[in-house]
Amino acid sequence: MKTSFKTLLLLAAFGAFATVSCTESQENKAENTTDAAINSTGDAVDSVQADMATEPGDTAVVSGQPVDGAVEETNK
Repeated sequence: MKTSFKTLLLLAAFGAFATVSCTESQENKAENTTDAAINSTGDAVDSVQADMATEPGDTAVVSGQPVDGAVEETNK
């Protein structure tokens, strides 16, 4: 089978175009995935901060210390 120089050049050009096109597509997907992860993380932080916010009547203080016998039970 004989192939001309023009045919080989055309195939090489197409291969290069396809490679660049796929690379750009992968870069866009990676960027979109990163942006989605950043947004999701920010939403999670906001949710936790809202859950941890103090409300009127809150009197408990959490200090991260172990509690041995500090909680007293009261009769109803």
